[in-house]
Amino acid sequence: MPGQVDSRTKKQRSETMLTLAEESTQSFRQRFSGRTMTVLWEQRTGDYIWSGVTGNYLRVFTESVEDLRNRLTPVKLV
Repeated sequence: MPGQVDSRTKKQRSETMLTLAEESTQSFRQRFSGRTMTVLWEQRTGDYIWSGVTGNYLRVFTESVEDLRNRLTPVKLV
């Protein structure tokens, strides 16, 4: 198709967008630092590391010997 953007420009634009997306993600996460939020624990990764999500889909991790799967617990985000 005529009028295509050259590869160098595509790459630069892509890198710019990825950088902006990462900055936006970090800014969003930082807004919740220090708050206590409810987490739904989903799975264990490793021996004692659990991952879960908050109601606004922040991925969080904790260390626990308990089985947390499918439990809702309050967690202070740091």
